[in-house]
Amino acid sequence: MSDIIFSASMIVRNEEKFLEGCLESIKDVVDEIVIVDTGSTDATKEIAARYGARVFDFPWTGDFAAARNHALDHCRGDWILYIDADERLRPVGREEVRRVLSDMSNAAYTVRFHPIGGYTAYKEYRIFRSDPRIRFYSAIHETIFPSIEEYMEEEGLGVGECNFAIDHTGYDGELTHKHERNLPLLRAQVERDPGRMYLRWQLGVAQKGLGDLEGAERTWMEAIEISRAKESVTHDDSHAYYEMICLINERDEDPSELLDEALSLFPDNYLLIWTKAMTLSRSRKFREAVPVFEKLVSVDPDTLTDGPLSYNTAIFRELSYEPLADCLFHLGRHGESLKYYTLASERCPDNEEYLIKRRFLSAIAGK
Repeated sequence: MSDIIFSASMIVRNEEKFLEGCLESIKDVVDEIVIVDTGSTDATKEIAARYGARVFDFPWTGDFAAARNHALDHCRGDWILYIDADERLRPVGREEVRRVLSDMSNAAYTVRFHPIGGYTAYKEYRIFRSDPRIRFYSAIHETIFPSIEEYMEEEGLGVGECNFAIDHTGYDGELTHKHERNLPLLRAQVERDPGRMYLRWQLGVAQKGLGDLEGAERTWMEAIEISRAKESVTHDDSHAYYEMICLINERDEDPSELLDEALSLFPDNYLLIWTKAMTLSRSRKFREAVPVFEKLVSVDPDTLTDGPLSYNTAIFRELSYEPLADCLFHLGRHGESLKYYTLASERCPDNEEYLIKRRFLSAIAGK
């Protein structure tokens, strides 16, 4: 029997900035590391060699799924961890990994994925059985979920949840180079898969990131029209709505009509809920805004891991504390206003405005 149970699989190109951190995070957890290099000209391969990775060359074809599947073809373990160079596996013991993977009733496991620093986690399929039926599709923003679903149905297996967590660092910082790379790939993939709303959202993000606001608006409105024609929607449909609401706000126009439509479709989307609260506050509808903000601040973002979306944790804290405090002040509820200005200033101690308002309210309250 092979001693290789757990393989890490990744694709890289010029990742010397990130790769060592990733490999350091997984070296004591997996039994082998399989890396497909699509044309590095920096020290990526040398770093991989230092960690004993098995490195295979694969000429870049403009297809992320093809490169990932090439890496899967070389994995020898019974289970595979799919990870990228700019991601980090949070510490977990090898024995805990072996215990989780000993459950033969599952085809895959979800992990807690943190896409950006300061954002809540959501579930991602990152651990799955090594089987040729489980493969990625889509040239960009590739996904393995459809093939896992088919495999589960064929084999009568389920999906397990584990407490493993992965942090993604690649979206922190300047993203122009990624938008330039992604734009033509996204356009081509949308043509091939026009019903996948996630791709249309990302196409608009790339267009906006490169300064093409008209193109982004056109892309997102096309996505919204497709969503409107559906019998049912998924969370992927919500992204274009939110982006358009942001564009309307940036033009100093009223987004209420589109926002209310979005909330009727996605009533549990916290970002839309926060946007509704902010819109009510700016319209001086303080009494209506307060319960919406109160709903947000009641959420603990550190434990918000069950949903399919990731949120900036600040919308549950300082980005709601201050406007909620302001609404309460205008309603004459000074004691409650003081509470939330205190919370806001504790979260943002360098914000002089919060400190001044906190002192003012403390004086009113005689504290």
